[in-house]
Amino acid sequence: MLQTVSDDHNNALVKYAAKNSNVAKSSDANLEAEKSKQQPSYVLGEKIVTTSTSENKRTLKCSGSMSVTVGDTKASKEVNFTVQQSSDGKISVSVDPFQF
Repeated sequence: MLQTVSDDHNNALVKYAAKNSNVAKSSDANLEAEKSKQQPSYVLGEKIVTTSTSENKRTLKCSGSMSVTVGDTKASKEVNFTVQQSSDGKISVSVDPFQF
């Protein structure tokens, strides 16, 4: 799930953290160059709840918290996602879109 969100560089969570970071508010050229080098750091919360399970037990809908840190700013959001296992055993994860 973290991989799905972190691969989307336009996700609302990282945009919010980057926008509110003190680094983002600086007009100094050196700090702007540093900002462009900073990578967001994602962390999944310790508690993930299964909200529903399909009859065949191959699809789970889950909810949990996720945080991202950019510079000096941390933003957290409750995230809903679906985990599916195909008949050949492959697992896929999809994350419900979220907004701030």
